[in-house]
This record gives sequence, structure tokens and C-alpha cells, in this order.
Amino acid sequence: MQPKYFKNILVINLGGIGDLLLSTPALCALKNNYSQARITLLVIPRAAELARELSYVDQTYIFKPCFGLDALWGDLKTLLVLRKKEFDLAINMRTLVSKISALKINILLGIINPEVKAGRDTEGRGRFFDIKIPETDKGDKYEMEYDIDTVRALGAQEFNRNLAFNIDKSDEEKISSILKRESINESDILIGVNPGGTPSRRWPVENFSNAIAHISKETRCKFILTGTGNESSLAKRIIELLNNDTNIIDVTGQLSIKELGALIKRCNCFISNDTGPMHIAAILKTPLVAIFGPGYLSRFDPRNISERVVLLYKETECAPCNKKTCWSMKCLKAISPDETVKAVLGLLKRYSLPAGEADIK
Repeated sequence: MQPKYFKNILVINLGGIGDLLLSTPALCALKNNYSQARITLLVIPRAAELARELSYVDQTYIFKPCFGLDALWGDLKTLLVLRKKEFDLAINMRTLVSKISALKINILLGIINPEVKAGRDTEGRGRFFDIKIPETDKGDKYEMEYDIDTVRALGAQEFNRNLAFNIDKSDEEKISSILKRESINESDILIGVNPGGTPSRRWPVENFSNAIAHISKETRCKFILTGTGNESSLAKRIIELLNNDTNIIDVTGQLSIKELGALIKRCNCFISNDTGPMHIAAILKTPLVAIFGPGYLSRFDPRNISERVVLLYKETECAPCNKKTCWSMKCLKAISPDETVKAVLGLLKRYSLPAGEADIK
């Protein structure tokens, strides 16, 4: 099916923060190609703050893919509101990871009822799309490129692949206030630690605490733990394991996404599992130690957007996978605390201590 001129476009991106950030070059190109079109974005709650910041998106709606009658009724009402808007094009900008996920998107599009449906035909699961972009489960290129392929199939031609994460002065002021309260000066070496994310992608908290303890013995620095309110238990456990022997601050659940970006920008180094903050650190060019487990490395390798990354990854026979939980965690347990310590110290020496090793014990 050949693309035509579309005036009312819905983009569905039900992935996380990283997925939305990597789709922004495609969204921008879509708007540039259909400059007179109205673009609506459907996202999950945790991505809504960023979605509303995008100048090339006219309106954002939230979809809550969770269980419970109240949530289902709320989602149905949202879909019925979107149906009334009579979109002439709806684009699904996520991989169809299974037959079940393909069925869900097919039902969702059936309710919204756009004139034309476009999206990724992952392993032939997207037969219901009118405009199909073929891809494999594992993927053979960076995730951003699949989104670009999608809008290219719709006529877009010019693409700026430079990712941006905009931080307001108020966000920086909030972080400055928090750091000042915790007696952290501008000259202090600050290391951010993000132990959360999808459970199957979390490096064990014992490994985080072990690495933090060793780093603190090697260099004079302070640590700050980040994450959502639901991940605060991880931060508390790390602090318990450290027995208050380390200069560490917990701000889990206290920051908006943009405030988190301002904090990551201030960090001399950021340690993160494969999750949204990892992508934010890469975009901001903050020296990053990315602990990568069962995710799809070819799709989400942060080294595609930053040279200031040390990626820790161990190939295993069971990875990549889409599991949300895992009993073995083989791929992550294979990464040792010593590797993380070495990576952090190397990045600090390269980017934060230009005068030499004066701050390395």
C-alpha cells in the first residue's frame, strides 16, 4: 500500500522511557513530512512526562496496560475517545514480541479504527498492518533505525539522528538544592547508581553494594541512588549492606524524569542496568557503566549514541529474551563487581580527573 497525505495521525508507543527517547528522531521526521497534520501520541504512564515535552506532538494520551476492572475500563474509555477522533493513520512503533502482543495491538487498533494501520511486521506477526515494516525478533540494527524505517515507509525522507534530552533551569535548581542539602559540592566526584528496572534485568543488589564499597576505597567520591518509588526497597537494601560505611544518598521516588536527567548530567559517572536512565545517561554523554543482561543488545546498545560507555555484558545461551522475571539470572550474575569497579575507575580517570590520579587512592 502506497502512503498518501495524512492529516490526523496516531502514534502508539507502549514501551518505556528509553523506547520513547529512541523514537524521537522518527517522530520529528514524521511531523516534518506531514507538517500540517495533527499528531497524537499514546504512551504508558511512566513515559507521559517526556511525551508531553515533545514539540512535534500535539496531544498525548495515557494507556495503562495492567490488570483490574478499573484499569481495563479506564483504558477502554481512552480507546473509545481515540476512536471518535477518526484517525486516518495509526502507527505502532514497537516490536510485536509474541503472538499475544500482536493480538493485543490488533484489538487495540480495531477499537480505535483508523483508516490506515502501519507498524512493524515482527516475524510475520503484523499481518493486520496495511503498511508493514519487516523485522526479526532479535533485530539486526539499532532500535532507532526501525522507527526511522517505519516513517520512511510513510514518506518521510530527512532524519536527524541526534537525540536530545531537554533539561530546564528549574530541574537543575532542584538538583542543586538536593545536593547542597546533602553537602555535595560542585568539586565532589559524584557517582549515580540505578539498581532498578525490569526484574529480569536487575544486577543483584549484593553486587551493587560490593562494587560501591570497593570504589569508595579507591577514590574519594560520593554516591547517589536513583529509581522510582517502587524501587526504593532496592536502594534501602544496598544501604543496609553497606552498613553506613559509605557516603551514599538515596533519592529514589523523589525526582521527575527531567530532574533525574539533571542529576545524571551532574554525575561524573553513572552505573545503570538496562533501563530508561541508561539511555538518558548515554544521550547526555555522562560517563556510563551499562550493566546489560537479557535484553537485545543489537537493538539497545548505548554505545550507538555515546562514546563514554563501558558496556558489561556476558553472552549466554538463553539470552536475549523477553522474560520479565527469571529464576537463574545467569547472564547478569556472570558480571562481577570487580568488572564494574574497573570500569568506573577507568571512566573517572579518563573524564573527571584531567590533572592526573590525585583523587584516586
